[in-house]
Amino acid sequence: MKNAFAAGAMLTLLGAGLLMCSSSRQNMSFSPRIAVAPRDARVFAGNSLQFRTHMAGELAPAGVRWSVVGPGSIDANGLYRAADASATADVVASAGNGVADSVAVRTVPAPGPHQPLILSTCYSDGTVNVNAAPSLAFIGALSVGGRAAGITVDAVHNRAIFAVESQLVAIDLRSMRWRVSTPLPGVRLSEVAPLAYGYIAATDNDASAGHVGVRIFRVDPNGMPQLVSSVVAGETPEGIAAAAGGRTFYVTNINGNSVMRFAIDASGRVRLLRAGSTAARPFGIAVDVVRNEVFVADNDTSVVSGAHARPGLERFDATTLQRIGSMISTGSPSSLPLGVAVDARTARLFVTNEGDQNVVVYSLPQMRRIAALRTGLTPWLPALDAEHGRLYVPNARDDSISIYDTRTLRTIAPAVPTCSYPTSVAISHPDARL
Repeated sequence: MKNAFAAGAMLTLLGAGLLMCSSSRQNMSFSPRIAVAPRDARVFAGNSLQFRTHMAGELAPAGVRWSVVGPGSIDANGLYRAADASATADVVASAGNGVADSVAVRTVPAPGPHQPLILSTCYSDGTVNVNAAPSLAFIGALSVGGRAAGITVDAVHNRAIFAVESQLVAIDLRSMRWRVSTPLPGVRLSEVAPLAYGYIAATDNDASAGHVGVRIFRVDPNGMPQLVSSVVAGETPEGIAAAAGGRTFYVTNINGNSVMRFAIDASGRVRLLRAGSTAARPFGIAVDVVRNEVFVADNDTSVVSGAHARPGLERFDATTLQRIGSMISTGSPSSLPLGVAVDARTARLFVTNEGDQNVVVYSLPQMRRIAALRTGLTPWLPALDAEHGRLYVPNARDDSISIYDTRTLRTIAPAVPTCSYPTSVAISHPDARL
């Protein structure tokens, strides 16, 4: 994502540099080792699952050879193709000189048609993990290739829709089979939101100011997402949130320092209603429909803005996009606020700080800070499950999801493992209706 991962990536590189320096000073050496991931490997029948390796040791060979013992097949990049029926196989990664590891992979059926689900997308390998809600039990996964970004759920049709680079993918949650849209040259889709009339909006965070920055799709009767229309946004469109039953939606422009309000009609035509200025690097966005307010997380950092950096939270009137009050600090100068979620039932606002590694909680409408909840490394876009009173936070650099009770603000369970670099979560309640 254009500039979206800059801060987190920088911290990662700094950490890696410190480790290398420390290792050099101690002049330590290790025997070559290889480990295959994921360890708990379950793939939905007829789908693929991306495997990867972790290697250690100064003499660790560079090449990895993949093989499978049992049903299914695997390619040279570790992408395992499962059988169409339940089965178990062993995936083996070898690197020569006796260095090898293996894991058992189970081919599993699709979840039951009435099973509530937690779906998380992983940016590193295009994998979608599926867990049961609210038990958190891991059900299975599938990989589509590319880099998976934002995800949403169409409860009426019991499907999930998510962005993978220049395409939109629709998964039928009853069968776990999926269809993908036609690639869009020069486009990098990021966050997605369900709109009225069956439309889905996706931001293109590779778009420049004055160019098409939001794409509108609709899933056809065969389950394939089709591009319907497009609309111009600002520089690097990223965050997106819908309101008014999906007839209006809001978009943040990271490098354009602005927020925009759009309307969509039954034909799929989109028009700009209003635009407002923000502080630097507006990323996550959420709408409080009860109080008619919009909240924007400014992911600013001194690396970008120097001494003038102002990371924090802004409030806007949802109709006029006029700023309400002044900037609200969400933590330290390097807090890097990223995602926002509003819980109307508890009148609380949640903001993830990727730099401070926490979720800060505010009471509405007073905007009184009431808690700071610890997360894993690089918490990304929070997802609210109002049905069960839970907040899900994907920890991108921990490959996990943290879960909190939105009423007690306590951690519900240990962080749930995911695929590699999770950034988005969606909750499916198949019996719910919009």
